[in-house]
Formats: sequence, structure tokens, C-alpha cells
Amino acid sequence: MRWKIITANSIVVILLGVFLGALLWAQLKSLVSNEVIIVSEASQAVSAANAQLQLDALQVERWLANEANKPDLREPFEAAVKDARYEAATKQCNRLRDAATQTPGLAGLEPAIVAFVNAQGISLGRNSNNLMRGEDLGKSHPRMKEAISKGQTGSQVWYAPQLSQQWFISFAPVRNASGEVLGGIIYGTPLNDERMTRTTDKTSGGAVVIAVESDKGIEAVAKSSSVDPKVASLIASGPLAESVKAASKLESAERLSGGPEDWVFVGYPLGAYGGAKTVLVAVSSASIMDVSGIMYSVLGMVVLGIILVIATGWLLGSYISKPIEELEEGLLQILNGRTDLRFEIEHAVLGGVVFRINTLLNQLMGVQEDDTDDEGRPSLAPSATAFQGALEVDESQNGPSEQVDLAAASALAAEPANVYYPRIFSEYIKAKQSIGDPVEHITQDSFVERIKQRETEMSSKTGRPVRYQVQLRGREVVLIAVQLP
Repeated sequence: MRWKIITANSIVVILLGVFLGALLWAQLKSLVSNEVIIVSEASQAVSAANAQLQLDALQVERWLANEANKPDLREPFEAAVKDARYEAATKQCNRLRDAATQTPGLAGLEPAIVAFVNAQGISLGRNSNNLMRGEDLGKSHPRMKEAISKGQTGSQVWYAPQLSQQWFISFAPVRNASGEVLGGIIYGTPLNDERMTRTTDKTSGGAVVIAVESDKGIEAVAKSSSVDPKVASLIASGPLAESVKAASKLESAERLSGGPEDWVFVGYPLGAYGGAKTVLVAVSSASIMDVSGIMYSVLGMVVLGIILVIATGWLLGSYISKPIEELEEGLLQILNGRTDLRFEIEHAVLGGVVFRINTLLNQLMGVQEDDTDDEGRPSLAPSATAFQGALEVDESQNGPSEQVDLAAASALAAEPANVYYPRIFSEYIKAKQSIGDPVEHITQDSFVERIKQRETEMSSKTGRPVRYQVQLRGREVVLIAVQLP
């Protein structure tokens, strides 16, 4: 019984799980794999990151342009001695670095490098140390030299790992009192994962990688924290790298080809920055959500359902099987000669069956059923005419009793009716209660009505008035008809 219940219900749970899983897979697969939505979200992420980086570059350029107008910044260019120019450049670079750190508008854009270059692009010095003095930055970054010589501000990406250069660079020209360009200020912020994470946190929160074209090909040089390193490495190799290289000539965000099918890559050239060819690449899973995770959840619910089915099936099977086993064992004992055995099983479902089996056994064995309660009173509810038997007992002699004392008969005749009938009813009730018979169903009105009816019937037979007396005979209460004088 137990295993039949468990097996049947387990099959139902498994089938429901399979149908639910198939339905969810069919409904969610088309939704989570909607290429249009995924590409759109990736395009928004890469466009937002691009706009934020351009805004950062513009803020730094404006700040540098304002600082470049201060007379103190001309000192590194106007000193007569070269060493004095170098020292003055380092001093002013340190001052600019400290000023930028304390400027609220440049929060998150603190410089990794501040340097001065003359009009020919030769470095006069940088902050914090004596490095880069006399270095020809104009040769390695000609566009920067050209822009400064024309008195223009600008921004570039400098990526030269061999020179330890991996920066977002902004620059502004420095002029003398006559307006002639003396050189320029270079302001560089780190091009790293922290900068990209901060940028995407301000915008879409998407996964964005900065890819730069170098002598080695395409390199993923910085990524936001949400980008899987293994996925970022795919950008630098295979057909996808060629797509990234071609993306530097795009005018809008577009999906890149050549990547694995389970990932979507969208490229967008970095705007407002010259120098190295730089492309922002947004990375997104080909599914909006992991459908397999939902399938595992469905599987988990099926397993939990089977466990619950086993537990409840075992308890339910035990509830049904145990009394059936007792009945089977008891019937076998009765067949083997134990005819006095009766079942005492209290069960909400099988209780009626057990009672009928016991009744059938009593009838087959000729045993009178015990219809009394624990105190020996009848357990069956009496009918409203239960006192009729008491009237019938004495009438079996075909007439009223003649063995009643004449004085008693005279006393009955002299008793007023309004006293006689309540008295005889009270005596009858007390007699019935003395032997344990139920009396709740007997009312005085019905009793008196029946007594009067029988008195009339007996009087018509005998021609003399009749009244009744109550007598107790053993365990029977009898109403005796008495002829009145």
C-alpha cells in the first residue's frame, strides 16, 4: 500500500516537473536570447561609458586651461639655466598635482602624472621625481606637439608599456605675456581597471573593456569589474580582434563579429581622445538570464516534491495498512477457532467497517450484542412510546386486576384528578430511574394523555371507572389497572 501511494504520487510530481520545465524553457528561451534587446543594452553601455570619458577629458582640459593662465606657470620656460628650468618644472608640477587633488570638480580624476613640455615637445620635468627631464615627448606623440604649438587643448590615450605609459592624457598650452606659446602642461590619469569600473558605475553599470591597437595587435588594457577576465582575453585574439581593429573606424556602436556564440560584443571608437587607436567594447552574455539556473530550480522542486511524497505516502500508508493488517490477523485467528475475538480498532476511515465486522461476527456466532454504555444503561435511544410496555403487561390478563386492596381502590377513587395524574407520573419516572432506564424522552403531557385514553378504554369494557397504580416487578415497571368502587 505504502509503495503504491508513493510510486503513483512520485510519477505525478515528476511529470508535472517535466511539463513545467519544458514550458519554462520554451517561454524563456526566446525571451532571454532576444538578440535585439541584448545588443541594444550593450550599445547603451558602451555609448554611456564613451560619453563619460569624453566628459572627464573636457573637465580636465578646462581646468588646465585656467591654470595655464597663471603667471607662475611661465617660470619653467623663462628660467635662463636649464637646471633651473627643470627644478621649476618639477615644483610647478607638484603644485598642480596638489591643486587637482583638492579640486571637487576633478574628484576621481586625480593625476598619475603632471609634466611640462616646451614648444618643441621636450619634457622639462614631471611631478614627484626627476624622470622624463629632456625626454622628447613630441617625437613619440606628434599630435600632442602639434596641438600645443597651435595653442590648442586636447586629450589622448598614451599606451606604451615599454615606457610605462598607460594613461588618459589631457594637455593645455602655456603662453607668455605677449600670448606666444611657450609650451604646455600634460595631465595624465590612469588607464586601468579601477578607472573603467568607476566610469561604468557612473553610467550603465555594464561590462566594458578598453582595447588599444599596439605593435602586438589588439590588447585589452582595462576593464570594468563586471567583465570576466577570460572573456576579456577573447578580444585580443582570432577573428574578434580583427573586428575590434576595424571598429576604430565606426561612427556608432555596432555588434562585432568573430566572437563565441554565447557572448555578444559591441564596439565603439573612443571619442575625444587621439593618440593610440582605442575602442570601447561592451561585453554581454548571449542570454539575458541563465535559463539553466531556473531549470535547476525546477529540478530541485521535483526532488523536494518526491521527498515529501515519500514522507506523506509512508505516513498515509501506515495509517491505512496498520488496521488492515490487524483485521487480517484477527480474521485468521477467528478462522482458526478463536470465536470470542472481537476487534477494538478506532479509526476515522475504517471504524465503520470494524463495527460492522464485529456485528456480523456476533450474529454468526449467536452472541447477543451489548447495547449498554459503560454504566450499564442502554446505548440506543428509546422511542417516545417506551412506557407503552408498562401498560401492556397487566392487560395480558384480559382485564383489570382484581387483587388490589379495597382501601387502596377507595383511596384512588377519592384522589382528585389534578393530584392523581402528576403523582402517578412522578412515581412512574422514579421507578424507571431506579432500574436505570432512560426517562428523558417521556413527558408528563404525553404520559397523562395516554393514561386517560387507556382508562376510558378499560372503563368501556368493564362498565366501572378505572385508575392505575405503578408497581416494580424485578427490573420491569408495570402500570396496574384498578377498578374503582
